[in-house]
Amino acid sequence: MTGVTTIITCMTEAERPFVADAIRSAQRQTVPTHIIVCVAEDNEWIDDILASLEPGVELLRLEHAWAGAVRNRAIERSRTEFVAFLDGDDVWKPAKIAKQLDFMTRHPELDVIGTKHVLIRAEGTPYFFGFAKELPMPSTWLGRTDFFLTYPFDDSAAIDEDAIFWEVLKEKGRRGIMDEFLISYRVREISLSAHAPSKHRKIAYARRSRIFGMRPVLLGVSYAVNLGLRVRKLAVSG
Repeated sequence: MTGVTTIITCMTEAERPFVADAIRSAQRQTVPTHIIVCVAEDNEWIDDILASLEPGVELLRLEHAWAGAVRNRAIERSRTEFVAFLDGDDVWKPAKIAKQLDFMTRHPELDVIGTKHVLIRAEGTPYFFGFAKELPMPSTWLGRTDFFLTYPFDDSAAIDEDAIFWEVLKEKGRRGIMDEFLISYRVREISLSAHAPSKHRKIAYARRSRIFGMRPVLLGVSYAVNLGLRVRKLAVSG
């Protein structure tokens, strides 16, 4: 079956304030996508949130597990050619899936692609254009379902399951990163990845963006750096 299944992970209470926006961003894609929302089996509030949204969302209740294991279970239920991932606190741009499908059509050798991202604070204010030079955010990924079934996420990894998979993909498949900002990545100070150096930097920039006059500076400088990286990439490929 052709098409895309969107797998939204919402396994903790922390995603509760944001998951409706995440689901809406998947429902409002310019091409249709089947949506699976993964929640803990004891979740008592997700039904009220789904009742306030457009119908058609598949709910998958699972035992508490790490992100890789949750994604694997949802992938096994997918019946589409492609799957895409969205964390319950992130938001997609409306044409995200359409642009990625077009990219995959033009590059059929690829198995998984990611994109760049815009960092937003917990309340949704954008403050930084991300670089995604080596490892794009999982919320940007779209890939072939068969590849994820053949090379699943590490079920036992408490953190960094995305980095582990990206390295497997480097050896076993073909990967790419689109030079477009197609998601908003929400930076929360308390999360499973809060200890990671990259997350420390994101949090530091988020705090700095609250200083008067600093947010436009951060947006302008980070966008300019991205343009420089694009020019450098074109020069190398040329």
